[in-house]
Amino acid sequence: MRLEAEPRFELEQAADALIVDFRAGGNSAVYRRSGWAEPEPEHTWTIGPESRLELPRPTTPGAYRMVLDLGPFIWGRDLPVQRLTVSVNDRAIGDFFIREVTRIECAVPWEAIADSERVAVAFRHPGAARPCDVSGAADHREIALAFQRLLLYRQADPPTAEILPLDELMLGFESLGENCEFGLVQRRCGADPLGLLRFASAPIPALLSALRARFEGIGESDQIDVRISENQLEYLVFDKCFGFLYHPWVLIGEASAKGIHRREAKQLPLLRRKLIEDLEEGRKIFVYHGMQPLPEPLVRRLVAALRVYGPATLLWVELHNHEHPAGTVERIGEGLLKGYIDRFAPGENAHDLSLGGWIALCRAAWQKRR
Repeated sequence: MRLEAEPRFELEQAADALIVDFRAGGNSAVYRRSGWAEPEPEHTWTIGPESRLELPRPTTPGAYRMVLDLGPFIWGRDLPVQRLTVSVNDRAIGDFFIREVTRIECAVPWEAIADSERVAVAFRHPGAARPCDVSGAADHREIALAFQRLLLYRQADPPTAEILPLDELMLGFESLGENCEFGLVQRRCGADPLGLLRFASAPIPALLSALRARFEGIGESDQIDVRISENQLEYLVFDKCFGFLYHPWVLIGEASAKGIHRREAKQLPLLRRKLIEDLEEGRKIFVYHGMQPLPEPLVRRLVAALRVYGPATLLWVELHNHEHPAGTVERIGEGLLKGYIDRFAPGENAHDLSLGGWIALCRAAWQKRR
């Protein structure tokens, strides 16, 4: 069984690096243990709810990272997402929700591998299913994820924003609103991460209320209202719990409102849990800009609400001025960066965005994140 889309990822060679190639003719047989199918031309499927690898332990102490290129077995609203948790030597290092062919990355602390002769990697994917049961395909294997490549490498120094590829840079950010502009920026840069508020209208009062409640109730069936947009071209989803309005990116005629409702009822609780985990971990920079200039005290309330969860950093974006040229980012408080952009997309066309302006802003913010 093939994935419908398989972009080719280029992995850079690095010092103290190991590349595992899961394609037919690759080297994955040396490292694969339980839970794998036979390699296919472009990937190897996982089999059952857990798959294992055994890798040689690196010899040089330091901070390591694991990069995975993979895609999920999904099928419409019946199987919209695959969950993946990753552990190394029984230590959890990542938890992801995979909806498309993508690249994910996990930090591997030296203390997790220092005292072991081998690096035992466990991938848990509880959504494994048989295509014959889900899609009717003549495939009786219980599959979940198609692995293309794995890269384990030592980071001698944190990567600088100047050398990070755009898609990797953008995966270090997550939008909290107030509209879908930054989510579209990420897409234009080749990054399509999952995010509860990535394409949402999320004014600060609604966002503060949701943060205080830990987004409890979002995704409950009676709190989801599927509507038709004013231009009668697409569906919109309204969250009655907190008042968020967002795009499911479904045109009229592509699906029914009832089908979208079922999909969102399954998806939203997963996205809620992922957002809370991202806030608790504090590795990403969260992005927010208002439809109108925002008062600083209100933004500081937002930062305080975010940091209840963990060491979060917020990038607050406003239009440039004489004192702050476009692309400028300054740290104005604990966990708060303020950035200035040349222009925002007009309200009637979020796709008319300043891509170069956003990229410059994100590169500058990444340098100041700690």
